[in-house]
Amino acid sequence: MSVHSRPVRSLANARLGPVELITGGLLLTAAALGMLGPLIAALLIRRSGAGRTDAMATAPVILLTLAVALAITAALAMFAIARRRSSDKGGS
Repeated sequence: MSVHSRPVRSLANARLGPVELITGGLLLTAAALGMLGPLIAALLIRRSGAGRTDAMATAPVILLTLAVALAITAALAMFAIARRRSSDKGGS
């Protein structure tokens, strides 16, 4: 009995096209906007004076702020890469 092996395509060399990058950027933007509502609510609650003595509530707000900033930054980077790749294809 012999086992047939198929060549496996490496994902390390796969390049995402502009459509995939824009789709990923839109998904990251939607995720950031989805996290923005609870972040604003948490900041308003903290500003109103509630939870000043609770130090445990600070870490989730900081982590949520970092997550929103990271998602927006990654989305903008994906849009920029998609634009550069689409202009490279059109110009060549």
